Amino acid sequence: MTLMRRVLVLVLLVALATAALSSYIQALRIDSDSAPGWIAESAAPDKVLSTPLLSVRRTPGWLSDPVTEARLFEQIRAVADMPAAPPQTCIAMYRNGEPVLRRQAEQPLIPASLMKIVTAMVILEIAGPDAVFTTEAFVRFDDLNAAQGGILPGNIFLVGRGDPVLSTPSYILRFSDDRAHTDFTLLADQAVARLRNLGITRVDGAVLADETRFPEAERNYANQIVQPSGEPIWKQSYVNSNQVGPLSALLLNDGYVSFPASTDSVSRRQNQRADDPALHTAEVFDALLSGRNVVVTAPASKAAAPARDELYSLGVVESPTLSEIVTRMLRYSDNTTAEMLLKDIGRRFSGSARSGAVSDVTELLQRRLNASTPGIVISDGSGLSTHNRLSCDLVAQLLLAAGPDSPLVQGLAVVGESGTLSNCEAAGISDASVLPPTAAGVSESEADESVGDLGDLDSDNLRVWAKTGTLNDVSALAGVTVARNGDVLTFALISNRQDLIFDLGVCNVLQRGLIAVAEGHPYGPSSADTALHPLPALASAADNSAEPDGAEPDADREAEGDSQ
Repeated sequence: MTLMRRVLVLVLLVALATAALSSYIQALRIDSDSAPGWIAESAAPDKVLSTPLLSVRRTPGWLSDPVTEARLFEQIRAVADMPAAPPQTCIAMYRNGEPVLRRQAEQPLIPASLMKIVTAMVILEIAGPDAVFTTEAFVRFDDLNAAQGGILPGNIFLVGRGDPVLSTPSYILRFSDDRAHTDFTLLADQAVARLRNLGITRVDGAVLADETRFPEAERNYANQIVQPSGEPIWKQSYVNSNQVGPLSALLLNDGYVSFPASTDSVSRRQNQRADDPALHTAEVFDALLSGRNVVVTAPASKAAAPARDELYSLGVVESPTLSEIVTRMLRYSDNTTAEMLLKDIGRRFSGSARSGAVSDVTELLQRRLNASTPGIVISDGSGLSTHNRLSCDLVAQLLLAAGPDSPLVQGLAVVGESGTLSNCEAAGISDASVLPPTAAGVSESEADESVGDLGDLDSDNLRVWAKTGTLNDVSALAGVTVARNGDVLTFALISNRQDLIFDLGVCNVLQRGLIAVAEGHPYGPSSADTALHPLPALASAADNSAEPDGAEPDADREAEGDSQ
């Protein structure tokens, strides 16, 4: 019986080996004119009805897994070796939590909007994905008791509690996408209904804005200087170009007084910012009450509300859940929301001042990773600051810890579908459109060569969640995908070089190449003769900085540039 079992096992092994070899031969026949080596497969037919019997996809995991791993390594290394990648480029890719390639992965670089991943992780952890923000209107009990003839002798207190997405319909309907927001007009509806139920149609007082949840006077960080550099947290041009609005615990419409109907980048510069966002919100509430036939006699102003037990609520509006707000921030790279969430992080710990909030974020980040973070610098919540420093490995580890089903990952833009990645898809074979003709001294032919071996991109029903990062001197991308075989790929790439975006553009060859690698997984064998051309060696977990030949990290070089 033992002999028979051995014979059966041997027969099974021979059959499996034959199946694998047959699939290799079939691949060789498909691409028989190709040069030897690990190259991309020929284009697949328009529709594949079933997996062939003798296919590598039918081989068991213990046979196909090394091929898949080696091919994935080869593909991601091809992106890391692209001529367009500056020396200051870090890259990290993990497959099911195990490193595939980590090149300069621990080098701190300017991350641009990848900083929003850190902000999202921290606020979700300390507040929870179901948390909401509230905005509430009050009058004093004493004033109610003194009301006569439909007249309230007192003020209405409008109390803000840090809702970053408080909006009027005219503001939010400008966007073509359905994004999370709190309808401010509903609060006016509630307040008017309650006042009328009390017989009040006139307020002999004012609408008073209370923004004391964020008590310090920070509106933006263009005037805050970082020592010893002597440079501001934000460049004034960010504020001038409306990359971020002013900040307040009572913030309406991202702090804008007026705005055009269009939301494109050119029209955004036409937005008019409020000098005092909380006062502007009170003025809008006054106008909403008046439009509903409740007269407020005094002009809107600002004041702290009395103690809660002295107040009668006229109404309250709740924001969408925090997970929905985080999705808006990540998917559309919403700078103002990110900075509002940073202030709320600080408020929950020690205070909403920027300096305290970034210290709180840094401390929680270290606890979350259970390690120190040498060289990591947190300066703001949005990534506009060029003082920020993150590493590819830190960003990848945060996404790994969250997992593909988390609010953090699910809140990212989807390649080719939504947000900042709606029009950015994988680089196809010989895709000459991914680089401008003279970008960074790289010719179109060089760009084609660098993306021409990125695998067979059968991306039907495959979603890649990712966050872009873009400043003049920064191009970055980090994300997660679940491959067709169930593998979870987690990746991060950050490149820094002066005027990088002017040369490469947004949705550039590096980002699209990385997307292509993620979408192409899992990989079968190439059409090469595997007996003559063995698989490349795999990257080990200890290889933290597999540098290109002759290249050295350039950690001292800093980039600076206006936000794009």
